[in-house]
Amino acid sequence: MPKTSYTGRHRPAAKPSRGRQFVVPVALLSSTVAGGLVIRDAGASALSPEAAAMKNVSNSVAGLGLAADPDAVAAAAANRSGARSSRDMARDAKTLIISATTSAEETAAQARAAAEKAAADKAAAAKAKAAAAAKAKAAARERAIAKAHRWVSPVSGYTLTSGFGFRWGKMHPAQDLACPTGSAVHALSSGTVVFAGWSNEGYGNMVKIRYWDGTVSWMAHNSRLLVSVGEEVSPGQLVAYSGSTGNSTGPHVHLEIHPDDGAAVAPRTWLAKRGVYL
Repeated sequence: MPKTSYTGRHRPAAKPSRGRQFVVPVALLSSTVAGGLVIRDAGASALSPEAAAMKNVSNSVAGLGLAADPDAVAAAAANRSGARSSRDMARDAKTLIISATTSAEETAAQARAAAEKAAADKAAAAKAKAAAAAKAKAAARERAIAKAHRWVSPVSGYTLTSGFGFRWGKMHPAQDLACPTGSAVHALSSGTVVFAGWSNEGYGNMVKIRYWDGTVSWMAHNSRLLVSVGEEVSPGQLVAYSGSTGNSTGPHVHLEIHPDDGAAVAPRTWLAKRGVYL
């Protein structure tokens, strides 16, 4: 008896034909040029709206034998135009970024320049301030030196008696300033005491001072001495009290001037050149 069916695990029974069918494998790609665009559909990933529109156009033309849908073509073209606009926008954005970066760099450079200028101005101001302070210090030092180096009269309230020159047949190397016993005797300027004591040469109580310029003064016949050897003195400082000790005919101050500790010169002339007039 002939077999009309097959129940094994091999070839199944043939199915009756239902007419001609269009079978398009998913792996095949329908390619068509529509509006200048080629679409290749692998069927493995989701399609973009633009690709979907173009696929419709392609299917219509190639698969179904239908005319292309003008709206679909227009939509696809619009999408492509939008894509081009996006690229343009990307380029514009890049241009804006470059411009912003350049502007930021310029701003940073300007900020750096301003900071450097501010620092330079601050340094210049500090330098000027230091220079002014140094100048003021130097001026103060000069004033202090001028004050220390000024010259003053040795006695106040005196009378000029025997002057510099020959007297009684011999040289009188001094200017006598007659004044009451106990009158204040002052240093002529700033200097150092080099002798303070009794003189065996007839000067009585005598004080010798070497001043800042090397000049040495002798002031003799004092009743009392107030300084000692090596003591620093300043202009107008009290160093003794006047008297009539030693070879003296009356209370007075015997003043001698020895430039560079050399020979005596006329005190009135020497002091007048330094603004002190006896």
